[in-house]
Amino acid sequence: MRLFATVLALGLGLTACSGTSGSAATGEALVVVSAPLTAQPWIGGFLRKGAELAARQVNAGTGRHLRIEVLDNGGSAQTAAANARRAVDEGAVAIITDGVGAKAIAAVTDPVKLPVFITFEGSASLTDPAALPTLFRLAPSNTYLCRRLADYLADTRPGQPVGIIGDDSSYGREGSANVKADLLHDEVRVVSDQTVPEGAGDVSAQVLQARRSGAKVLVVWARASGVASILRAARGTGWDVPVYSGPAGEDPLVRQRLADQPHWVDGLTFVSFRITSEVGGAPFAAYRKAYEKAYGPDVVGVRSGGKMVVMPPDWSTYPYDAVRLLSAALDRAGSTDRAKVYAALQAVTITGANGDERGFGPDDREGVSPDDMYFAHFEGMRFVPNTDDKLSTDLPAVPQ
Repeated sequence: MRLFATVLALGLGLTACSGTSGSAATGEALVVVSAPLTAQPWIGGFLRKGAELAARQVNAGTGRHLRIEVLDNGGSAQTAAANARRAVDEGAVAIITDGVGAKAIAAVTDPVKLPVFITFEGSASLTDPAALPTLFRLAPSNTYLCRRLADYLADTRPGQPVGIIGDDSSYGREGSANVKADLLHDEVRVVSDQTVPEGAGDVSAQVLQARRSGAKVLVVWARASGVASILRAARGTGWDVPVYSGPAGEDPLVRQRLADQPHWVDGLTFVSFRITSEVGGAPFAAYRKAYEKAYGPDVVGVRSGGKMVVMPPDWSTYPYDAVRLLSAALDRAGSTDRAKVYAALQAVTITGANGDERGFGPDDREGVSPDDMYFAHFEGMRFVPNTDDKLSTDLPAVPQ
């Protein structure tokens, strides 16, 4: 049965709007957040909190009535599509989602020009303005992440053969395929390429196969549970191979699953987007202050040096920026008419929560620059920027 999470009404006396009329300055506007609250709690949590925080601020600062309705997609493409149909029926002016089932969502939203913001999944196939015009991404693309990771490994571990393990989620399949193609382009030898079931607890056979193949580097592109299982299987058998992952390596679940062996997490490196921008750390620090005032620090659930480790609210900046971009589009459109808002969204820009510029154009559905990718690794259950990559070296460590 589809599970619907708590609905947060921001403002007084709000009801769902039709999405076809009303004043952009004072009218109601419904934003549906379709998030994997039960399947991927970290992702679901940052979608909800980032969107809610932005809506509170917009409502307080402009008098607009943005209403955030949070629905659990359970990590299911079918449920995500059902949530999109509900959003259309309720007159929503935008959907914010992690990206699960994005193509199924687009089949619902394209005919009515309802904008959809993808804030986690990085597949290149999801941002085609001709085929999927209502899908906009505010998250790093696999195209950039995998290219950076392949170049980085070619430079820092020259001649070392690589094993790849992905899970069978859309995130794992597409990311693994991307990184393999980029490694081969860089003439890096890939000696093992395997898939594990999403959420599988026993991945020892795949890890053993990668080891026997002669891999000296292991790239894991899987959901957080897969990253944790693969890391446990490798370290538990004494294989001290360097492990690299996609953005899921940052998920607190990885550290929670390995809390009994915290030293096994040390050295795990992930590629993601830089948290702070070229203008420095002040914008993100201000955002974090507002976020933690609203929700408190996000406690990871593990300790380091006797202190609780906390998670910086980095990924929540994307749904936050999505709501603020939507607000700018409503201003430009002067209406909550979906077609007008959709058109306006392709002609507005904002300064994002971390100081980077955010915006889209008629032929551009990527809201994160390819120059914004960096590498971080874990030390004592906290992650710090790598020092063997120029962009990463120039970034300040974020308190955790």
